[in-house]
Amino acid sequence: MAGKSRTKLGMLWKRIGDMCRSFVSTIEGTVGVAFLNFLRTALPQPLHFLIPFLRDDLGIQPPSIRRLVGVGVPEQKEAQTILQQVVINARSAQLWQIKPQFTRYRCTANNPFRCQFPQEAIALDPNHRYCPKCQFPALLPPEIKIRGQAGIYQIEKYLGCRGLGRLYEAVNINDGQTVTFKEYIMPNRDFNSEETRQTKESFLRLAGVALADGRPQNFRLVLPHDAIADPREERCYLIFSGRIASAPTLADYLAVNGAMDSWQVRDFLFQVLQVLESIHTQKYRLPSGMLQHQMPHGNLSLYSLLITQNLQGFHIYVCDLGLWEHRFHSPLVPQPEYSIAGDLQDLGYIAFYLLAGGIVDLEQGYALDPNQHDHWRRDVHPALKDYLYNLIGIGSVSYDSAETARRALVRLPMHREIAAVAFVGTAPEPPKKQRQWLRPLIAWLAVILGLLLALWLFLPALFTTRPAREVLPCCMAQVSGIPAGQFTYAAEREGTWSYVLQQENLIARGTTLEAELRKSQPKLQLNFQPVPSFSAAIALVQADRAAFAISSLLNNVSADLTFRPFAYDGLAVFVAFSYARRDNSLPSALGGQISFEQLRRLYTGAVRNWRELGGPDMAVRLYAPLDTESVQIFEQRVLRTDAAIAQFRQLLSQGGATGVTALPTFETFRQAIRDFEERNVGAVSFASISRVFGQCSVYPLAIKESDQPAAAPLITRDKQAVTPNTDLCNAKGNYTPDYEAFIAGRYPLSYPIAVVYPLDNRRIPVGDRFAAMMTTTEAQRLLQRTGLIPLQIPSS
Repeated sequence: MAGKSRTKLGMLWKRIGDMCRSFVSTIEGTVGVAFLNFLRTALPQPLHFLIPFLRDDLGIQPPSIRRLVGVGVPEQKEAQTILQQVVINARSAQLWQIKPQFTRYRCTANNPFRCQFPQEAIALDPNHRYCPKCQFPALLPPEIKIRGQAGIYQIEKYLGCRGLGRLYEAVNINDGQTVTFKEYIMPNRDFNSEETRQTKESFLRLAGVALADGRPQNFRLVLPHDAIADPREERCYLIFSGRIASAPTLADYLAVNGAMDSWQVRDFLFQVLQVLESIHTQKYRLPSGMLQHQMPHGNLSLYSLLITQNLQGFHIYVCDLGLWEHRFHSPLVPQPEYSIAGDLQDLGYIAFYLLAGGIVDLEQGYALDPNQHDHWRRDVHPALKDYLYNLIGIGSVSYDSAETARRALVRLPMHREIAAVAFVGTAPEPPKKQRQWLRPLIAWLAVILGLLLALWLFLPALFTTRPAREVLPCCMAQVSGIPAGQFTYAAEREGTWSYVLQQENLIARGTTLEAELRKSQPKLQLNFQPVPSFSAAIALVQADRAAFAISSLLNNVSADLTFRPFAYDGLAVFVAFSYARRDNSLPSALGGQISFEQLRRLYTGAVRNWRELGGPDMAVRLYAPLDTESVQIFEQRVLRTDAAIAQFRQLLSQGGATGVTALPTFETFRQAIRDFEERNVGAVSFASISRVFGQCSVYPLAIKESDQPAAAPLITRDKQAVTPNTDLCNAKGNYTPDYEAFIAGRYPLSYPIAVVYPLDNRRIPVGDRFAAMMTTTEAQRLLQRTGLIPLQIPSS
C-alpha cells in the first residue's frame, strides 16, 4: 500500500511540475512578445531587421492557445483520432477540407491527395501512372514537359497538395521563369468520359479572370496566367507566376505557430476583406469572354488563404476561387452553393479558428464551435468577438457587403496595447448595461440617414437619362471633406509625377500642374517633397512625416497602406529617327516594332549590332532613364528573370559604349540623334510616354509580347497606328496616345499612377481626399494635358 501511495504522490508531483513549467513558459513567452512589441514601436524602421535576431537569441516564442489548452489541426495525428469520433458541422468540414474525396478509391489515408504511396511509386519508377495500392492517378514525374498557351513547362519537383489539387515547382522553358504548377485530377472511377470532357471544357472557359477594364488586379489575389486541359490524361493544370502560389496556407501556419492574437486576426480580416471587396464589386472578364458581375470567391477555407511572414507581420493572399476549383468535385459530391454572404460567413468562421488555433480541443475531445460561448478564448477582445458574431451571422448586426464589413472593422475600438496584454488570459470587462441602448439607437439613426442620402442621390436619376459611362465628379473645389492646413507628400525626384507636376508649359504657357492644383483647392496647402526612390517615399508615409506618396510601383505595397489610381502612364521604347535619313533609319528597318525577347537580348548585352535583329549594320548603344520607377517597371515587365535583371544591372553600373548609360530623358533624345547622324550608332532607350509624347527626334516603337499583336503607343486622330512614315514633327496635334490601349491594358507596358496612403483612421485622410480630387473631371483634363492617360477615354 505504501508503494502505491508513493507512486500516486509521484504522479501528482509530476503533474504539478508540468503545470508549473507550462505556466512559466507561457509567462516567459508573454513577456517576450510584449518586449518585441515594444521594440517594434521604439526602434526606427531601418533597425527592424535586428528584431528576428533578438527573438532568436532570447529564445522568445509567441505563446499560443495550443500550449495552453492543446488545440489541434487535422494534420496532427492526435487531432485525426478525435475527428473520427466527433461530429463536425458541414461548414467547418468544408473550411478544413476534412470531408473525404474520391471515396471509390480505397485509400489507406482516406484521402488520395494526402497519401504517400503515389509519391513513393513515382520515386521507385517514374513511369508509374497510378498508385500501386488503390490505382489513384500518381504524381507527375520530374522533368516531364507540358505545353500550354504561354509556354512549355517542365516539372521540377512535387511540393504537396492544396485543396483539390497537387502543387509542383516548374520552369517555363521559353524564358526560364520559375512557376507554380497546380494539377487537378478527374479519376475514371468518379468521372466517366463525358463528365471528364465537360469538366475540361468548363475549366478552360472559367479558369482565370481579369478586370474587364484592363486595370491591374489586386496584388493579393493570386490568379493563374495559363490553363491547360490535358488531351490524353484525366488531368487539368493551372500555372501561376513565381512562387507566391505555393506559400504556406493558414492551416500550415496554425500547425506550426498555433493561435493568432486579437490584433493579428484583425489585420488578417482587413487584408482579406480588401480582396473580397475587389472581387465582389468589380466587373471581371472570364477566359470565354463572358463578363462576370458581383463574383463571390466561393471557396474560402484554411487552405485557400496563403500567408507570408515579414518583419512587420504578415501578408495574406487569396487563391483557388470556387469558379474553377469546384469543377473538380467528384460528381458524387453535391456542388456547394456560394454567395457574397457565404464568403463573409466563411471568413468569420476562419477568424474564429485562427483565434482558437485549430478545430478540436485535444484535452477535452470535442470540436470547437463559434456558436458555443465557452469555446471562445477568454482573452479575445470583446469588440472583435462581437464583430465575428455579426460576420458569422449570430450577432445583432449583419453586413451586406465586404465593404460594409471592412468599414465596421476599421471602427472597432482596438489598440495594439490591448492585443499584446491579451495573452495573460484575463477576460476584459463586459460593456456596461447602461450603454446597451446606444447600439440600437445608433443603428436606427444610421438607417434614417442612409435613407435620406439615398433619396437625395437617386431621386434626380429618376428624371434624367443615365449616361452610358461612369460620371466622374465635376470639379476639385466640389470635393467634400478636404482638410485645411499644410501637408507634405512625397514622390520620386526623377519620376513621372515630379515631371508632370513641376514642368512648365505642359498645361499652358507659364504655368504648372502644381499651380493649377493650388488654385483649385486653396485651403489644402500641399508641400511636395521629392525623394530618391519609391521606398524612401513610403518610409516617410509610414513614419508620419508625409501624408501620402505617389507612385507606379504598386506590386509590393505593405498591408498598412492602400492605394487609389488616378491616371495611367506607360513605358515607351524609342530609337533615334532622322528625317534626313529616313530610309536607313532604325524604325523603318525594324518595321516600327520591337518584341520583349529582342529587348531582353539588347539589355543583357547579347546583341551588339542591329543586324542581329534584322536591322541595318549599325552598332547598338543602350540608354536608360534616371528614375528608378521606370527602371524597376522595365525590369519587372520586360526582363523578368533574376538572371536577366542581374546582367542588366551589371551593364548599368558599367556604363559607356559597352554598357547601359543612364541619362535624363531629354538629354537621351539629343544624344540618340547625335549618335545616329554623327557616329552611325543606333541608340535605344525607354521612358514614360508622358515624356516621349510630342518629341520627334526619336520614334516610339510598337511593343510585341509573345504571340500577341504588336501594340503602338501612339495613334492618329482617325484611330490609325503611327508608323515610321508618319511625320511626328509636322503632324503634331494629329496624333495622340492610344488611350483605349493604355486604359484597357492592351499596351503591354502600361501601368497606373496612384496615391498611396495609410490605413489608419487616426491620421487625417489627406491621401484619400487628394485621390478624390484627382479623379474629378477637372483634374483628369489637366492630367491629360501633361501627357498622362486619364481614367476614361477622353471625349473628343
